[in-house]
Amino acid sequence: MSQRGSSSMIELTQSHTRVSVWGQVRTIFAFTCALTLGITLTTPAQEPAPTLTPTTLGLKVVLVVDGAQREVVTSCTTVQEFLQFAGVTLAKPDRVEPDGPTRLTDGMTIHVYRITCDWIKERVPIPAPVITRWHPRVTQHPVRLREGKPGEAELTRVVWKKDGVVSAQWVQSSKVLTHPQPAMELRGPLPSRGVNRVLYVVATAYDPGPRSCGRRATGHTAIGMHAGYGVIAVDPRVIPLGSRVYVEGYGMAVAADTGSAIKGRHIDVCFKTRWEACHWGRRYLRVTVLD
Repeated sequence: MSQRGSSSMIELTQSHTRVSVWGQVRTIFAFTCALTLGITLTTPAQEPAPTLTPTTLGLKVVLVVDGAQREVVTSCTTVQEFLQFAGVTLAKPDRVEPDGPTRLTDGMTIHVYRITCDWIKERVPIPAPVITRWHPRVTQHPVRLREGKPGEAELTRVVWKKDGVVSAQWVQSSKVLTHPQPAMELRGPLPSRGVNRVLYVVATAYDPGPRSCGRRATGHTAIGMHAGYGVIAVDPRVIPLGSRVYVEGYGMAVAADTGSAIKGRHIDVCFKTRWEACHWGRRYLRVTVLD
């Protein structure tokens, strides 16, 4: 064999040796990468799956709306966000407790109150007034001369409701549709109450002003009542102070005052004005002491 042939064979052998070594290196590198990748991919699968609890999901919130109560788990941070998350639509007068900017806490209860305002028109009757006339010859039982007729009015009422329950209401306006017709009855001089005794007296009149009671008049009676119509001055030895009496031609009164000129069977009836007192003058009449 020539040297040239030997040299070619040696070169071929060396080249084959280099190819074999490089192939082995590539095989070892690929195996190492595959092994590393396999370990990385299989490691998470071998770990246990995490348990999903309400703490990891969000906060437990109790929602009360439209008469129903339900528990919702949410990750929202404020009440306003939670209502949007829960699909609760609020009208303008509705109220939320706690209010929208409040931050949520675990176990919080949110109330949504539905507020409504209604304007209601209704018709109500107007009672018929009674006009009383007095006659000395009529018995103590009243005699109805004319029956009255009630009227009718239209009221506009504003009614506020909270979750269907009335929370406030008032009458906004009223209009008289039909005016009532008054009734008229006739009464005698004696009231229907039990009678203790009857006195015949002299009756004069006064007013609570200084012209009748003097410059130091205070407008109050001897027992502290405000002087006016329905108050009479008496002699306490004849009619005790505080007695209820019926004065013929004057009406019901209280013996609440005294006077230096009022002695024995003499009474002084009080009017609001001096003109009325002067018009009364001096009369002889019957007084019924009731108690």
